[in-house]
Amino acid sequence: MVPGLGATRRRELCCRSVFRSPPRARKEAPLTEPRSAAQRLPSLTGLRFAAALLVFAVHAYSMIPLADPGERRVARLLADAGDLGVSVFFVLSGFVLTWSARTGLKVARYLRARIARIYPAHLVALALALGGLALTDRVPPAVGELLVTTALLVQAWDPREYVYLAINPVTWSLSCEIAFYLSFPLWYAGLRRVGRYGLWSLAVLLIAGVWLMPALAEVAIAPEHRRWFVYAFPLTRMLEFALGIVLARLVITDAWRGPGLPLALLLWVGNYLIVEWLPAQTRDTAATVVATALLIPAAARADLTGAWSMWRGRVIQHFGEVSYAFFLVHLTVVVTGMELIGREKTWSAPAALALTVAFLLLSYALAVPLHRWVERPAMRLLAGGRRPVALALPRQRSAATAGAAAARAEGSSHARAHAHGSSVDAQR
Repeated sequence: MVPGLGATRRRELCCRSVFRSPPRARKEAPLTEPRSAAQRLPSLTGLRFAAALLVFAVHAYSMIPLADPGERRVARLLADAGDLGVSVFFVLSGFVLTWSARTGLKVARYLRARIARIYPAHLVALALALGGLALTDRVPPAVGELLVTTALLVQAWDPREYVYLAINPVTWSLSCEIAFYLSFPLWYAGLRRVGRYGLWSLAVLLIAGVWLMPALAEVAIAPEHRRWFVYAFPLTRMLEFALGIVLARLVITDAWRGPGLPLALLLWVGNYLIVEWLPAQTRDTAATVVATALLIPAAARADLTGAWSMWRGRVIQHFGEVSYAFFLVHLTVVVTGMELIGREKTWSAPAALALTVAFLLLSYALAVPLHRWVERPAMRLLAGGRRPVALALPRQRSAATAGAAAARAEGSSHARAHAHGSSVDAQR
């Protein structure tokens, strides 16, 4: 969704100076060249793993009932807000696509790469989910229609819960991602020329929009569709994707000003632990959007500056690489397992923890071959390689060339170094 700023022509004229970079403040060229693999952003891969783990936690918590009320309260505090991991995914998507944008790539290849990234592993996981439904005698009515909408990833456009949560429920978020990928060329073309003051203004507006959606749902959406509108509707969730684009542009243009990674991580965890006391629709989406907007640029900056990051370790990187496949299969594992064991049973905390770990390991055991033998080969085959792929825009001067010109004009060695530093790589 391209969020409406509500601007009349008069307001547009009044605000034009805000959304346009002052010529003197523009110190670097638009980031349009391929970046060096030596300056990738591994911490963002680690964050993907953390987000996937949050989503797994909320699903395990909701499916494994605890017997003791006190233990249930603790589990609720730690896991019930795990849906917020999806918000991290959405902001990360916008950030990484923008970070990896480069010239010389056709729109067709960009779209082919996105399809290769999403669909093959999704279709295999969908077949696995359908097998789980058949095994536990839970195949829904009208399964043919639901299978088509889910396979094509258009289910999140339908407000009926039995449609957008059909067969493999987690794939509603992929339906949103497809919409994001299709809209990215428009977002990027519009935002790559916006100056730092305009970017900061847009970030504030987008965050405000995310917070506004639950209130809008209360007054404008039928009660039975409010959660869909706030949580699963692609146009609503696109605000977070657009926020990721804006945050990436702020980091790219060296306009980002925010806390370092340790403080940003502490703020996010603290924010997460208090969301239980927020209204239901707010706590599943908007509750941590500000903290997420601080965390992701902080992680990127930590990689660029060599500062501390807990997300760069080899093990975490591996888990981050398989996080998409893990995300696709984990709910099938948890739900099918609990259906076979018996959902009416309650569990002590140690037994529930052991069962959760077992589901975690089984999900990982399925995710690794899905990633290795489906996701990666499909990306190589359809996208023509494993390099990050983003949309090409009309070629401009490279960052290095533009920076060198600025250095000659200003007689500044700082400008020359800055131009060299702006050629950075992102990782998907």
